[in-house]
Amino acid sequence: MTLLSVIFFIVCCGTANSPRDYQEIKEAGVLRVVMDYSPSGYFRNGDSIGGQQYEMVMTLSGHLDIPVEIHLETGLKESLEGLKNGKYDLVARLIPVTSELKESVAFTENIGLNRQVLVQRKASDTTSVYIHSQLALPGKKIYVAQASPSISRLQNLAAEIGDTIQIVEMPDYESEHLLILVAKGDIDYAVCDYETASRMLPSYPSLDITTSISFSQLHAWVVRKDSPQLLDSINAWISLWRN
Repeated sequence: MTLLSVIFFIVCCGTANSPRDYQEIKEAGVLRVVMDYSPSGYFRNGDSIGGQQYEMVMTLSGHLDIPVEIHLETGLKESLEGLKNGKYDLVARLIPVTSELKESVAFTENIGLNRQVLVQRKASDTTSVYIHSQLALPGKKIYVAQASPSISRLQNLAAEIGDTIQIVEMPDYESEHLLILVAKGDIDYAVCDYETASRMLPSYPSLDITTSISFSQLHAWVVRKDSPQLLDSINAWISLWRN
């Protein structure tokens, strides 16, 4: 799909707004999907569009035979709020499967494994305030994207260590932006998922991501809990996609 046609689709399609399940979506003829603007989500390259989640959504659209209406949100919080109020039907971004989120949304079958890592500058960097383990995190300011799943992990880690970790949520920032701030020396530490961090290392070789913050976690998409038919349809497609 060309860039022009996708922009037209995003800007001109409706955003309305009552929660609905698969049958209502099929009858309306459009699946409303939200994702983030990033190399792993949705991005523009010249006059074309790419991104792992975008390409998966396009494949899902063909399988369900339902056109998609793509929306872009910077933060996970805004995506989940839009899902809750019926603006979106599906949040297509890699979200760690946590018991906390399970209380409010329905996760699809997992679509990958990932883990949270500390991002800092290498010890060889003269501006580095390098730390070697999780035990050195207390007293440090750790920056995360607003409403990031990393927050609950850092809070649990602080409880395990028995000390306070200063968590700074950054509104309107995605993980990629925080990594750039670390590389520039504007901030010293950030936490994001390993996949995102490793993808950016070639462009920012001064970064170090060797300190893990979590074990590997399942990641998945989410729908509303009152959309069980949609969930079943997406899960059936994920089973085929895996194979």
